[in-house]
Amino acid sequence: MSDQPVALPLEYAAQIVYELEAMRGECIAFAKRVMDHNPLDEANLDESARLDEALARAHRVLAREVDAIIAGRAKRKPTSR
Repeated sequence: MSDQPVALPLEYAAQIVYELEAMRGECIAFAKRVMDHNPLDEANLDESARLDEALARAHRVLAREVDAIIAGRAKRKPTSR
């Protein structure tokens, strides 16, 4: 085993939270474009909604855990005077 310290990929996880939110925005933009077409492609609209819902769930879970870890670290740090 290595004596190198192991770092939790917290910054990477926070970046993924940001990317998930951006992907949700892309789903919304796609859904708006689909709705502008006549006839309405309900299958594409449904797929976009399903993907957006899955991304929203993943975003909530990851964002909540990243926030909890950051808050836990803040509580553990000694206050400097």
